[in-house]
Amino acid sequence: MKKRIGLIDVDGHHFPNFALMKIANFHKTAGDTVEWVDYLKHYDKVYQSKVFTFTSDIQTPVQADESLKGGTGYKICMANCFAKT
Repeated sequence: MKKRIGLIDVDGHHFPNFALMKIANFHKTAGDTVEWVDYLKHYDKVYQSKVFTFTSDIQTPVQADESLKGGTGYKICMANCFAKT
């Protein structure tokens, strides 16, 4: 089933975001439609990527069934991902 995929480069700087490029390639190979997010459209899945911690996160609501955030700019602590044994 063909999906509509949205990409958000949270940093918005003028250099390529390789993580988003790889995600776009994966979905295009699978036959999905991939584009930069248009906040007026609905998406099956939206990927947000951020490299720098000092960049503010996007506050605009996204119309998507699933939204994923990732990148070195998000302070994701692995200790919180696993149950302590």
